[in-house]
Amino acid sequence: MAESQVPYPNLPVQIAAIRASLSEPRFATYLKKGGGNEVYAIALYLYNARVAKAFMFPLGVVEITLRNAIDALLVTKHGATWHLDAGFRDTVLMPEGLSTLDKAIQRAGAGAARSRVVAELTFDFWSNLFRPDYGALWRTGLNVVFPNLPKTTTRHDIQTMARSINQFRNRVAHHEPVLDLNVTDVYASIVELVGLRCIETAAWLKHHSTLSTIIRTRPRGAAAGFVNLESRLAPDFIAVTEATTLEDVAAQFDRKCQVAVCLDERGALVAAFGPLDLIRFLADDSKANDGMTAPREQTVSALLAAVNVGPGWTALPADGPVAAAVDQLTGKAINIVVGTDATGAVVGVMTRALRRY
Repeated sequence: MAESQVPYPNLPVQIAAIRASLSEPRFATYLKKGGGNEVYAIALYLYNARVAKAFMFPLGVVEITLRNAIDALLVTKHGATWHLDAGFRDTVLMPEGLSTLDKAIQRAGAGAARSRVVAELTFDFWSNLFRPDYGALWRTGLNVVFPNLPKTTTRHDIQTMARSINQFRNRVAHHEPVLDLNVTDVYASIVELVGLRCIETAAWLKHHSTLSTIIRTRPRGAAAGFVNLESRLAPDFIAVTEATTLEDVAAQFDRKCQVAVCLDERGALVAAFGPLDLIRFLADDSKANDGMTAPREQTVSALLAAVNVGPGWTALPADGPVAAAVDQLTGKAINIVVGTDATGAVVGVMTRALRRY
């Protein structure tokens, strides 16, 4: 799940629908964490989902590395069909372990190869093999499975790491919050456990992991996840009336100022237009007058009467979401968005060519 480059509106009707889909009990966790702010709660939910996604790669690597290493050990001790070996099943496995193994064999299908059975066994099965009940298995097997094991690291240490990783994996698998967990410690345990088996694989995992990048994106503050339009509006626009001459308008258009906003005598917004509208009007006027046009004698009123600028602009509340403006500007018709305050006064503008997210 990549982070959207276009802000989501988070309108009340959208938030209500999202809450209903996620369920109130699940959303309540994030709402409490967000101090009751719905937009912040949604930002935290999305962050939690991105953290979970970032963990899929390291969790997959540690699970596959661990199960393949233990499988190799069991092959040397109990043969290529260790899952069927009576010595392993009757004298090594505890009852719950045997039950888990038999369920995996059943899921793999009659006569399935060992590799199919191994793939069906959960991380719970492999991590539980490090419990004290299986101490005999590790007296000579620990250094075989983990050739880079320091002398001070014990089976109990491995069990602790594997158990914490498994518990975290289960939370991620069940879409539970991980916001309050020390995810950097979990990640460090994953890298360490993989490194005890293979230093190169651990280095490869670290190189391609995106977790550190994702952690830095955690939303902060009650307004996280919401960007209002006013924060992205450009204050550079020309305020004109219908009586303003086009010569005056042309003189004020420049690289930064690309929008003219026409106001009536009460200061209410009438229309908005850009340099292309001005050029179009002057070109048509010149054609109609044998190649002659006089901008100082033409007014904004004449331009608005001759050029249909209406479909090319729209007004939006400046305190609304910037996403609404982006939606308009990425369509085919709108080239100018005018942001207004509660009184209708113009706050700023955003154009298709110069829109800022």
